[in-house]
Amino acid sequence: MEVISGLATARGFAAGPVFVYRGDGDIPVPEYLLEEGAQDAEMQRLAASMLQTRHYLEDMISTLRERTGRKDIRVFECHLMILEDPFLMGEIENWIRKGRLNAEAAVRKVFSAHRAQFGKMNDSYLKERVHDLDDVERRLLKSLSGSSQEPYMELKAPSIVVADDLTPSETVQLPQEYVLGFATNGGSTTSHVALLARALAIPAVTGLGDVTSRVTAGETMLLDGTNGNVTINPDEAKAKEFEHLMRRHRLLTRSCAAGTPAGTLKDGGNVLIFANLHPGIAFEAAKDQGARGVGLYRSEYLWLNHETEPGEEEQYEAYKKAAKFASSLGPDASITIRVLDIGGDKVVRGLTVKEANPFLGNRSIRYLLSNRDVFFTQLRAILRASAHGNVKIMYPMVSCMEELDEAAKILSEAKASLDAEGAAYDREIETGAMIEVPSAALNAEAFARKVDFFSIGTNDLVQYTMAADRGNDMVAHLYQPFNRAILRLVEMTVEAAKKHGIPVAVCGESAADPVAGPYWAAMGVDCLSMSATYMPVMATIFSHLTKSDLEEYAKLPSSLPVEATAAEIQTACRAYIASKVPDFDELTA
Repeated sequence: MEVISGLATARGFAAGPVFVYRGDGDIPVPEYLLEEGAQDAEMQRLAASMLQTRHYLEDMISTLRERTGRKDIRVFECHLMILEDPFLMGEIENWIRKGRLNAEAAVRKVFSAHRAQFGKMNDSYLKERVHDLDDVERRLLKSLSGSSQEPYMELKAPSIVVADDLTPSETVQLPQEYVLGFATNGGSTTSHVALLARALAIPAVTGLGDVTSRVTAGETMLLDGTNGNVTINPDEAKAKEFEHLMRRHRLLTRSCAAGTPAGTLKDGGNVLIFANLHPGIAFEAAKDQGARGVGLYRSEYLWLNHETEPGEEEQYEAYKKAAKFASSLGPDASITIRVLDIGGDKVVRGLTVKEANPFLGNRSIRYLLSNRDVFFTQLRAILRASAHGNVKIMYPMVSCMEELDEAAKILSEAKASLDAEGAAYDREIETGAMIEVPSAALNAEAFARKVDFFSIGTNDLVQYTMAADRGNDMVAHLYQPFNRAILRLVEMTVEAAKKHGIPVAVCGESAADPVAGPYWAAMGVDCLSMSATYMPVMATIFSHLTKSDLEEYAKLPSSLPVEATAAEIQTACRAYIASKVPDFDELTA
């Protein structure tokens, strides 16, 4: 039996066999000497692999050209040129025919040599061609190894998925009905596998170091997503103890869900609790747990779930379904649809391109403003869906006034096009800005004059303020919602919103934190939006608090010494909430 500690990423407990997922990273390359006379057969294998790769690239180019006509088609045209380069392929053939080397090893040797040559060049453009070589080589090797079928296809029974890390696109493609939990070497509490795990109520532990090298497929694992550890091959006593823990957790969750309506305070006040949803997950859980609306609909999962960009009709149908669901939550319920938020670690084939520093690059609203056709189409689909419910539009990662102004122009163009068609939509549809970079919080008062609401994305706000990659487990300790810099930025945002009479929400994962969530409410945040699985616990916590408790709680950090660390502030805040909520430690264990 072995216990490994990591980061408590998505609450809950799971027990089951291990499934080791190996994504599209480095592909193992065998190297062996061919028998004399076997070169022709090996060349045929190479030719078949090249043909399959060529068809893949040609299909990609054709699809992109028909769909958008964008310039990044050139990336794939470059890949096709590499594949058809007679000099490059001649070198590979030489290794096979004269060196009697197998095709995989020949491809690796030739591409490695050229990669080294490009890497030595001073020209930055030529240096970047290394990435093109990487992509073509990977595609050829996958074809040669017969691994073109995605590895997740082999997951055919309920298991705990163990991986180095998972990209958003890999995570959403896993068959959810078979995923009992996630355990990853890397990642953090705010990585996208963490967000998805919480949305699906799947327990997860990240930042486990080298768990993939310490387990074997089929071994039994106990995963504690609440305390952040996994147990490999538990003994009988540990297995029984864990089974008791799982049973107690289920009973506690049921008792919380059976309590007062979500967000109702002890003295009758209210804190709105909304749901975070996205395409591909069941919506009903949010209704069952008492959600009063949808505070964040992550539209990017329409792209992450598909090989190709969704058209206007597909988007419209998805948004209409979500709008109708939101309407079922109550007469005043609304749904806030965040427009396409890709870039950073959310990579979409054919849309995003490799950047030296993607988190500071062409992501979110920046991507949309540089790809107006994509933005225009999405806005049309959202506007059409607004005829079926109270829909709001939210712009992600806004950093300056120019971005808000340009987004407003494109929205006006989308409205004009629908007017010309006589299409129905909400002509007074509300628009809002996400506050997730420091400049947005510092510009909050100016922004408040341009939009109808704010939503604070604490995950990215912490990341950009602390200059710490939220997906990097080595700097996970710098994810500090209670750092005074973060508290001040949130305070500025709330003050600006109140001054101009617009509501403000928190849709980052700290909204569901038993200590941070109540503090945001105490600061004056109107709505907390979270994964449905966390609503019962949050509802129970608020049911033990009064309006005067929240007023007192808001003053707590300022009563501490100015040099108090984020950890010290959080400890003091936790002690305050624990003093008000019976069995707080057991409730949040």
